Amino acid sequence: MAHLSGNINLISSGVQYALFFVFTSIVFFFIDKTGRRPLLIYGAVGMGICQFVVGGVLGSYGSYVPGGVGGNENVIIQVSGGPSHVVIAFSYLLIIIYAFTLAPVAWVYAAEVWSLETRATGMAWASVANWIFNFSLGLFVPPAFHNISYKTFIIFGVLCFGAAIQAFLFYPETARKSLEEIEVLFSRGGPRPWNTRPGHSLLDAKIAQVEDLQRKGGPSGAKFGNIAQSEGLKG
Repeated sequence: MAHLSGNINLISSGVQYALFFVFTSIVFFFIDKTGRRPLLIYGAVGMGICQFVVGGVLGSYGSYVPGGVGGNENVIIQVSGGPSHVVIAFSYLLIIIYAFTLAPVAWVYAAEVWSLETRATGMAWASVANWIFNFSLGLFVPPAFHNISYKTFIIFGVLCFGAAIQAFLFYPETARKSLEEIEVLFSRGGPRPWNTRPGHSLLDAKIAQVEDLQRKGGPSGAKFGNIAQSEGLKG
């Protein structure tokens, strides 16, 4: 679509996977500070904007290619010059945002919301669902490009914004929280997802209270603090 061919096409694909690897690796250094919700919400919004830009440029400046670009009947629209550079840039930006946010965070979040008893089964179903949807997309995208062309990106953009709304309304923050607290977050009568924040764990509060008693109480306080800390860790 962006008028790439031959080795340039192959190199651009290599750059895409390199960007994905680099930015997915970086995110794990700050994922606990930012929390899960901001990465899920803003990542989906950023991806949606990129999808709309690519679809808009292809729809505004693309030219129809009879027989398909390079003989590929599924790709029937092509841009060149400045618009092609915009398409390439926002396609790379889409990969960066995805690698920075939804790609790693989705797996972290999926692992955190299950209890210890159901985590193995839950993650197994998450993996199955992931591959089923990947397979479905592989079947959907080629005929979609052939039949509705650039409008495919508009559909993906709308789905991204829908994912952001879903995360805002239904996904509470789980960063730096104990399993018991996460269970409360998803229980009936739990806090609204948009009111949850990273940290503020009850376990952290108990540990802080114990440390404060140890500082103020001297040897006897330290002894009591060790007992309280042990009880806090059990709770």
